[in-house]
Amino acid sequence: MFLLPKPQKMEINQGVFFLERESEIVLNAGCNASDLEAARLLKGEIEKVNGFNMPINKLFIEKPIKNILLKKYEGEHESYKIVINDDGVLVLGGDDAGLFYGVQTLRQIIRQYSVELPMMVIEDKPHFKNRGFYHDVTRGKVPTLETLKELVDRASFYKINHLQLYIEHSFAFKNLSEVWSGKDPLTPEDILELDEYCLKRHIELVPSLSTFGHFYEILTSKSYSHLCELEVDEDRPYSWMDRMAHHTLDVSNEESIQLVEEMLAEYVPLFTSKKFNICCDETFDLGKGKNAAKLEELGSGRLYTDFLNKVISAAKKYGKEVMFWGDIILKHPEYLSEIPKDVTCLNWAYHAGATEDGTRTIAQSGLPQYVCPSVTGWNRMMNEMDNAFINISKMVEYGRKYDAVGVLNTDWGDYGHVNLFGNSMPGMIFGASLSWNPLGEKDLDKADEAISLLEFGENNKDIMHLLRELSRQQPFHWSFLNFWRERDIQSSEVIDPWMEKIKAIDDKLVTKAYYKALEIEKELS
Repeated sequence: MFLLPKPQKMEINQGVFFLERESEIVLNAGCNASDLEAARLLKGEIEKVNGFNMPINKLFIEKPIKNILLKKYEGEHESYKIVINDDGVLVLGGDDAGLFYGVQTLRQIIRQYSVELPMMVIEDKPHFKNRGFYHDVTRGKVPTLETLKELVDRASFYKINHLQLYIEHSFAFKNLSEVWSGKDPLTPEDILELDEYCLKRHIELVPSLSTFGHFYEILTSKSYSHLCELEVDEDRPYSWMDRMAHHTLDVSNEESIQLVEEMLAEYVPLFTSKKFNICCDETFDLGKGKNAAKLEELGSGRLYTDFLNKVISAAKKYGKEVMFWGDIILKHPEYLSEIPKDVTCLNWAYHAGATEDGTRTIAQSGLPQYVCPSVTGWNRMMNEMDNAFINISKMVEYGRKYDAVGVLNTDWGDYGHVNLFGNSMPGMIFGASLSWNPLGEKDLDKADEAISLLEFGENNKDIMHLLRELSRQQPFHWSFLNFWRERDIQSSEVIDPWMEKIKAIDDKLVTKAYYKALEIEKELS
């Protein structure tokens, strides 16, 4: 049996309980409308797998009586128990979320065993309070609301309870139509509807907004180019390299924080969440233009921390629990003490060789932190699954060791987010599994088989093996094509090192990978 996440305690006994057409999904009288949503999901699973419609009822009963009984008990937040025996199936939830997660585990059991459910006892609860997924919706494809709801469904199935969408310009801010026009932005109504949908699946939709660096689309516009740290050449062609590496706000111009405050005022009210991610990462240009003199006088750490605290204060005006990416502050750890202790640092490291140094430094500072691995899709035609799974395992372990308050597994879209969305799902599932139970399934072969079985069914156990092998057939990255395209508009200092790497690409290796990919394609089809 494969269950993801792997339960903390599971005992499988002799015998089976048969689900019958006459059986019901019964909500105990103490259940509420939230629990009805869980029952509907279970009903849909049974109909999809077994082909019959099991009705939902609500009764004053304490035992299943040959049915599936959903009931609450006085337990820890998000905890649940499942008992399958001769009486039927009993799913107990410590609260609404716990009952919901117990139903998700039961759905996985039904997906594998159909009507013949093995008798067992499961007791389960999460290790990390916050188990998140972060999806970039600003550097390429902007998902439809339908796609985002599908993401929520899959995330909640694996017990993720926290979702963030990365926004630079891909939201329809009223005063920024010059920036988002023609780019299919998400609307306020989209966010409101998605927020409501997330709540039904026990997911907290946490707003995430770029507020310092990565302002390319805004700072190249006529209305706001004067707020850029570097002078903006309006005649310069669109550049992915510039978009990824430049366009930081001018911290000395009061209009910069005013712009941020205006964006917050419009974006904050759309979300139920008390959290807010102000980002503030990769401020590459800070002090390299209009603030060069201040950089010389004060240093980049001081320039960064002062503006960071301004943005923190702006978000706190709305009573928000502020989060920010930790890459810049970790370069200046002496300023960690100046950040309010109720602000959460999002500690990211995305490679298989990630060390625990950053996690330890933040823990020693006293700031709460999330550890943030990645599904490794940025710059790629396809996610690199070997790197992703190893990176996720390491970062979750560092989080466990240093008492992180959460895990936020990331899906970035640098240089256009060209990889298929579905390629990010295995990494999301693996991250969800270890976020719930860090001591769960870490063997990659077994994890691959589990994901294949749960996502694609009994007859497709090799799907993940093939996808992983396909992900290895990338002798160079998608971003190299962008570097080549921009070779005539970038300075030689910037572009020449990349040109040397491109020239060094082994054409025989590329050809070999191409034909290997074709072979895998045949097996997948």
